[in-house]
Amino acid sequence: MKLSRRHFLKSTAALGATSVAPAVTGLNMAHAAPDDYKALVCIFLFGGNDAYNMVIPDDVGNYQKYQAARPGLAIDQNSLVPLGIETDNNVPLGLHPAMASLGPAFADGNATVLVNTGQLVEPVIGSPNPNCQLPDFLMAHNLQQTMWQSGAKNMGDPLGWAGRMVEHMQLSGTLSPLMSLNGEQKWLRNNHVEPLVMTSDGAGDYNGMNTSNRVDAMLRHFNEQYANLFTDNYSTTMASRYYENDNLASVLDTEEDLDGFPTTALGKMLHTTAKLIKVRNSNALQHRRQIFFLGLGGFDTHKDQADTHSALLGQVADAMAAFYQEMQGQGLSNNVTTFTMSDFGRRIMANDSGTDHGWAGHQLVMGGAVKGGKAYGKWPDLSPESEYNYKNGRLIPEIAADQVNATLAQWFGFDGESKALFPSLEKFKHSTIPFL
Repeated sequence: MKLSRRHFLKSTAALGATSVAPAVTGLNMAHAAPDDYKALVCIFLFGGNDAYNMVIPDDVGNYQKYQAARPGLAIDQNSLVPLGIETDNNVPLGLHPAMASLGPAFADGNATVLVNTGQLVEPVIGSPNPNCQLPDFLMAHNLQQTMWQSGAKNMGDPLGWAGRMVEHMQLSGTLSPLMSLNGEQKWLRNNHVEPLVMTSDGAGDYNGMNTSNRVDAMLRHFNEQYANLFTDNYSTTMASRYYENDNLASVLDTEEDLDGFPTTALGKMLHTTAKLIKVRNSNALQHRRQIFFLGLGGFDTHKDQADTHSALLGQVADAMAAFYQEMQGQGLSNNVTTFTMSDFGRRIMANDSGTDHGWAGHQLVMGGAVKGGKAYGKWPDLSPESEYNYKNGRLIPEIAADQVNATLAQWFGFDGESKALFPSLEKFKHSTIPFL
């Protein structure tokens, strides 16, 4: 027979539920007031998003430079979604037409663009030092993804910055407040709280275990004590993971599916995220803080970019727009901040029908806590002789990823020293950017 969740919980209870209880239960919420709730939702665009075709200058002079740099890929200026916001150097911005569904969030002042961001270990633009230190592993997919998740100077640390932040804040609940809907990710790793890893639909089932006898036998083995420390720890961990997964699945089953979400990959992930936020106060979770990692691939657009990128951006926008509406409906718009990350940007010059790996890009940030009505950062000069040009059209960022991340951490409630979480900030005049 198929194993039901009720049967699993009954089985674990018979074995002694305390022996398989999650290790995180003993941690506390000392730094969160009872009525205080916040969530960070990271949407990682894997492959290197061409952010300069996602957000486009909407004035004559800067658009002409943009169009001249990539005549075959430039988005028609007449098709742009006007955002009604300008950069710090007064350049009005428009959004790719496939992302029109995000227009209301910008109009409400609850979304913004962080312009020309990327990995930096010290300022490069405007620096008097002609030999500035550059980040390692520029344009390398896996290593740049790791840098975004760990911090520019924390590559050797096995832990991610969100995980380190949660350790400092001593956050937990009945189950972990760190959740990934896109596999195991360094961003969430820490020494005390095991992240929950689930599918886009939430917790999985145990369909492969088709008899109650097998389940009972498995649980008995997991619950035994072993002389070998590795075996004993493995058994305890496996039992705990089953227990956590089943509790999570049970509480999600109590909540009806939410309306308005697209059935795309990212739409499903944000739908599950919204449900997890909605049931945050249940006995199975008891969360005053939550951190979510979501991911969407396909952004490594070396060829056939026009159609591929448009479809991806549309998926991102429609899913984010549905999530925005749901958070407003739950009365939690001010409590949930959603943001994008990506490996790197793309070269500003087109490569036939696509673009090659670049450096700087732009990030979207959405939520009621966002100080909208403007963009943050300066629009770079896209001409070939510009100081922003690095190696044939790879643009140098002016806002460091660690400055963005430190701002998110500060809003979330991290009360430690930003430079302790992100050591690269020692070299920057400002540790944070005032978009929250």
